Amino acid sequence: MSDARSQLATRKELLLARASIERMEFAAHAGRVKSAATPSALIRLALPARVLGQQGPAIALSVFQNLRRYPIVSSAISMLLARVASGGVFKLAKLGGVAAVAMQAYKIWRAVNGPGGGRYY
Repeated sequence: MSDARSQLATRKELLLARASIERMEFAAHAGRVKSAATPSALIRLALPARVLGQQGPAIALSVFQNLRRYPIVSSAISMLLARVASGGVFKLAKLGGVAAVAMQAYKIWRAVNGPGGGRYY
């Protein structure tokens, strides 16, 4: 019986050590995510690299073109600036994403099954 208790105690120590290591790894990953989610990093992610190399009016024009291409982004920004509850913005963005995926799936289905056979738009 003593042998079984020592095995259980050893197993418990191993599990506690493993949990401690996983907590430390999680903290390290959370720190990396926090540093990668700075506003400047998010802007670099959103804008193409060629835009970041340009100066002044060219950057403004590119941002304006992107906002016209993705109107839900400008709507979300204006709602955030108006201090509307941000939960609605994320629900709206999620709904827009689902709608975009559904539209692409419909286009692919129509290209495969619709008139004209194998054309993809």
